[in-house]
Amino acid sequence: MANHPNLNILTYGSKVSYVTQEYYTPASTITATGQPVSTFYAFLSKVDPWPIDPNSNLEIPPQPTQDQSYIKNVFKNIFFAKQITPSQMSPVIQRIDWTSGNTYDYYQDNIDMFQVDENGLLVKQFYVRNTYNQVFKCLWNNNGGQSTVMPFFQPGNYGTNNIFSGGGDGYKWKYIYTIANGDQLNFMDSTWMPVKVPQQIINPLSSNPGSGLVAGSGDIEVINVINGGSGFTSSNVISVQIIGDGTASNGAVGTSATAVVTPSQLSGGSITDITITDTGANYTYANVVITSASGNNVTVVAPVSPVGGHGFDPISELGCKYIMMSVQFNKDENGSLPTNIDYRQVGILVNPIASSTFPNAANATTYNTTTQISVANGPGSYQNDEVVQQVDPVTGQVVFSATVLTSTYIINTTVQVINITGTPRTNLGLIGQTSGCARTLIGVNSPDFIPFSGYIAYIENRAGVTRSPDGIEQFKFVLGY
Repeated sequence: MANHPNLNILTYGSKVSYVTQEYYTPASTITATGQPVSTFYAFLSKVDPWPIDPNSNLEIPPQPTQDQSYIKNVFKNIFFAKQITPSQMSPVIQRIDWTSGNTYDYYQDNIDMFQVDENGLLVKQFYVRNTYNQVFKCLWNNNGGQSTVMPFFQPGNYGTNNIFSGGGDGYKWKYIYTIANGDQLNFMDSTWMPVKVPQQIINPLSSNPGSGLVAGSGDIEVINVINGGSGFTSSNVISVQIIGDGTASNGAVGTSATAVVTPSQLSGGSITDITITDTGANYTYANVVITSASGNNVTVVAPVSPVGGHGFDPISELGCKYIMMSVQFNKDENGSLPTNIDYRQVGILVNPIASSTFPNAANATTYNTTTQISVANGPGSYQNDEVVQQVDPVTGQVVFSATVLTSTYIINTTVQVINITGTPRTNLGLIGQTSGCARTLIGVNSPDFIPFSGYIAYIENRAGVTRSPDGIEQFKFVLGY
């Protein structure tokens, strides 16, 4: 029987910037709640079990909330944090696998290609991933026909402007990028796939990596035939005139993007296709006028590309508004992460501070965020997950309580605790509320990680995850903006 679903929340605090800012912009230029965003940490929290479903006898993770009481409780129960580096982040988009027989939407510059339905999925599926992990953008769907030939990148199988259009189903596909092997492993699953880093963000002086030219505000890479008209013959000159605000690719004054109708693009007196011979540049709009002594009633459309041309900025032109963070918790993380515990919360903490880095953000790879309590030797042992307390001998009041994460991880006389209330006192007994173990507290070592610093951007409640000495857990967090 399957576990109850994990439930998560992307908090208000996560909306710190756009995807490109979080991934590419230097930390000093990004602000979130008035502070520079410089570090992200994945954290582990919560050791106490969730309520049990009486029907399935399984834990029921509740929906996280973001009221201050809940957020503070999460903070109190964090016991480990691991830095998320830029190599562990990637912009991601909805995964759409090419499937034979589907009808895909073609790119148009005068409609919103990024509309989503009630489930947050694209209404218009205008890009696909093929079986070689190559991503293509649909520039024409043959007037709403089915796609029956999978586009693929291979030198020599492209027509004009490097567009795959030789499949026989009438589709025109623009190759955008290939998903690297490492990115497939870290940032792709059944729902998401990674987006290639825009070259102009890495190097602002670069040219268009998708088409090899700088299209400026836009170029014209296809002219699509909506209605081929009638009466056209190859014996008469067919004039294709592009009227817009751009120029030819070479920038020559008085010239514009150009296209022709070849004899092979005529069938039964109708125009079946048009070949772009010069894509032009710096277009924001374009219309096409076709004239011939022998034909009429043709209807075509010439969508202008996004800024820079198709493939210039995949994040923008594919509507990316999500970033995935992929983190692994490996065994004991060089001695800082217990392996004899279970946990039920994971999340993302932004810009926390350590005592050793104050007032700047924490920068270590990992942090054990528990409080280390030293106790005197004695009989018995504390149990994981139990509450331990100290009681004032005069007033009988509880002056300190905490939850045991583990008491055997470092040495038998050290107890790692979280969820602290009050202040621990030396030379006073520490009593386990489940085990009954009572030993004298002789020292306290606070974590370098400053409690409650930074802000929690994401929380996910899960069914219990049990760690082991050889265990490796990988989590993929997806943040939307």
